[in-house]
Amino acid sequence: MVILSACSSISQSTNLEKSYIGKLNLSQNNLVSKFIIRINVFSEDTIIQVSKPILGNLIKIKFNQNDGITTNQELDSSILTLFNNFNKQEYTYFFNSCFNNLNTDKNVFKIIKNNIELKCEYKGLDTLSIFFVNDDIFSINGILKRE
Repeated sequence: MVILSACSSISQSTNLEKSYIGKLNLSQNNLVSKFIIRINVFSEDTIIQVSKPILGNLIKIKFNQNDGITTNQELDSSILTLFNNFNKQEYTYFFNSCFNNLNTDKNVFKIIKNNIELKCEYKGLDTLSIFFVNDDIFSINGILKRE
């Protein structure tokens, strides 16, 4: 039996501020795929690693306030269009709001632009849900727990 896996590590010179782990569901054309997600929040960067059980890391997405979004793989143009729907300031505001400002009083944050919605919701101490929906073409949703 041969097992294929890919490894990707997070090396960051600054201190890790927060780390989340969870599961994502990607729904598209009546098909659902399940993924594992790890998000590491640093003072300047947010690193998102998405993997599939057994296969290992599939994609590493890095968001930096100055550089915007970069990935470790070349992405399909339709995926890039989705990422580029929001600008650096909108992503900065979204990540900051989700990982630093949600609580029982302000429990939902969302941005909607061009029929694409980014949303995070406070679900309790150290737990939040995330959504990325493109006008019924696809949806990504999941639950994150702080490590």
